[in-house]
Amino acid sequence: MYATIHSFRRAAGAETDPQDAVRTALDGEAQPMGAIVVEHRDGDEGTVVALWPDGAHAPAGARTFGLVDRLDGVAAGRTPLFAHLTWLNGTGDPAVAHAAERGGRERIHPAVRDVDGLVAVLVLRSADDRIVVVGLATGLETLLEVQDRIQHTRLLPDEDPDLLPGADRTELGRVLRADVPAEVRS
Repeated sequence: MYATIHSFRRAAGAETDPQDAVRTALDGEAQPMGAIVVEHRDGDEGTVVALWPDGAHAPAGARTFGLVDRLDGVAAGRTPLFAHLTWLNGTGDPAVAHAAERGGRERIHPAVRDVDGLVAVLVLRSADDRIVVVGLATGLETLLEVQDRIQHTRLLPDEDPDLLPGADRTELGRVLRADVPAEVRS
C-alpha cells in the first residue's frame, strides 16, 4: 500500500465536501483506492492522504510513501472523527528514519495501543526517508492522551536522542472522510 499527501484550501466559511477535496488535491488525476481527508483545526486548509495499491498508480511527480507500519487501536473498526498528522525527518537522513521507525514500533506502540478511542496509526515512509505518521481517533481527547503518553515514554537503553529530533510539522484536524482499504487494516 502506498500513499501520496496533498494539501487543499477551502473557501472561508464554506463547508468542505470530502470528494471535492480529493478531486481538487489530485488535480483531476486518477482516483485513489482510498483516502483520508482531514480539515485542519486552524485556518482554511486541509490534507488529503490518498491511498494507492502500488507506487505506479500514484500521480506523477508526487512524493510517494510506502506503508511501513500500522497499529490498530482498541477502537479499530469505528469511524475516526479526528486525525493527527506528524511529519518527521524532513532532511531525509536514513539513520533518523530508522531510529524513528524503531522507536515507534518498540517504544511508542506499546505505550499507546490501549488508549481508548484510538482507531489506527499508519506510518508512511518515502523512498527519500521522510516519514509521515497518521493517527486516527474517535475523539480529540484520545489524540491528546496519545501525545501525552508519547512525551512521557522513556527512551530505550540503546536509543540515541540525537537521532530523534522530533516532529518537523504537525496538523490536528477533523476527519471528513476515512476510506482506508482493507489491505491497510489488520
